[in-house]
Amino acid sequence: MNALKSQVVADAVEKIIKQAENRLPVDVIEALVGAMDAETDKTATAQLDAILENISIADDRAIPMCQDTGILVFFVEIGRDARIGFDLDGAIYQGVKQATNSVPLRPNAVEPLTRLNSGDNTGDGLPDINYSFKDGKAITITVAPKGAGSENMSAFRMLKPSQVGSVKDFVVETVQNAGGMPCPPIIVGVGIGGSFDKSARLAKRSLLRNLGDMDEYELDILQAINSLGIGPMGLGGRTTALAVHVEKAHCHTASLPVSVNIQCWANRHASVTLDAGYDLTHLSEQYKTRHHPIEQHKTKHHLTEQHKTRHHLAEKHMTGQDVPHHLTTPLTRDDIMELQAGDIVYLSGTIYTARDEAHLRILELTNEGKPLPFDLEGAALYHCGPLMQKDKGGWRTVAAGPTTSARMTDMTPQVLDNYNVRAIIGKGGMKNIAPVLEERCVYLAYTGGCAALAVDMIKDVRDVHWLDLGMPEAVWVLEVENFGPLVVGVDAKGRDLYEEVLGLALK
Repeated sequence: MNALKSQVVADAVEKIIKQAENRLPVDVIEALVGAMDAETDKTATAQLDAILENISIADDRAIPMCQDTGILVFFVEIGRDARIGFDLDGAIYQGVKQATNSVPLRPNAVEPLTRLNSGDNTGDGLPDINYSFKDGKAITITVAPKGAGSENMSAFRMLKPSQVGSVKDFVVETVQNAGGMPCPPIIVGVGIGGSFDKSARLAKRSLLRNLGDMDEYELDILQAINSLGIGPMGLGGRTTALAVHVEKAHCHTASLPVSVNIQCWANRHASVTLDAGYDLTHLSEQYKTRHHPIEQHKTKHHLTEQHKTRHHLAEKHMTGQDVPHHLTTPLTRDDIMELQAGDIVYLSGTIYTARDEAHLRILELTNEGKPLPFDLEGAALYHCGPLMQKDKGGWRTVAAGPTTSARMTDMTPQVLDNYNVRAIIGKGGMKNIAPVLEERCVYLAYTGGCAALAVDMIKDVRDVHWLDLGMPEAVWVLEVENFGPLVVGVDAKGRDLYEEVLGLALK
């Protein structure tokens, strides 16, 4: 009897990673389509339009739908009669390394204390591989890329056994606290019981279930979440979550562990079943039958024409002015004072990406009295860790959606005190930021996860600074044309749409 080969497994892992990053499963697409069809809020409709267009572009061009290609989580079911005469962990690690170059994946794996990037998405304990057993000779490998924007909003609580009735409240509270940061509409995985770590594994595994598979308990929690009105990207609307999935395990008589693992709208996963006779042609056929025919989706929603005419549906559906603002950097104070919360903006000119480490270095150099290697006068800072690829001596943008702005909240006041940054682009908003921005800056929301959609609007990568921080954390100088649609989430007059939506949710 033949046995599986290590390189066959590595190649199959590479293939399913690419599939997961570039195309969503059928149930996820259908849930998003259903959310858009049911939506009545204009801003929410525009966000869902952008998401569906982004899905179409990523599939057409075989590029990652989100620049945060995540950390790689694997669920491996091993047939009890399977013959594996090699290091299975090693083969999966090799597949991840291959995919980092071929997909490509953004290098996301860092040592937790030094923050040094491994460069290939592997390291101590990564990828995360979870094993179980089944009947037969085959092994099934499922990959579920998990981005940080949603993962960071997850929560755990050790409830008392008498607090069974509080599980629902904890789940809803977790979603409410997350607001727009995890790129809603989200999928909510809940693990109840087991132990501290078991409950978290249950919650994560539940995200692999078909989104339409919910019982009455799960539907009840889903209804409570959607009644919050947080909506797509936290800007209001009917659909905050697409599904709630609960997995349970028996637990100690004195314990009630509950984990909530939040997943963004891009619920990416793909699987392959391997045996000794497997070849890669089988995988492509399996993939075609497992996923929604994207052509049908495009026909129903006219996404191809929508892409050609560039965001006309967004302009039609957005709240605010009928005609969007078209601004060019560097921006002036007068430019931003004309904007009101809810307006649509398209930016042209130069924008600078800046995430956590870039903000820290900006402040470090500022405190030392040293100049920056780029000019922030009238600048637009983009909270983004793009996925870039070297191209003929330069760089090209593969994917460039926004990162969660909340991580930069504490550093933003000092940046604005020292530099006339006039616009911050990101997702999810920043808590209590309106007084900080007043009279000097606006916050522009770009639809989270829509990294493929952004590529055509980035005309050139003009420069890169501080690449020693790693690809996601470096400052990339991008030349953009009509970058948007951007929603004025927080204007320079003290109005914050995110706070207004959360205020209504609290009521």
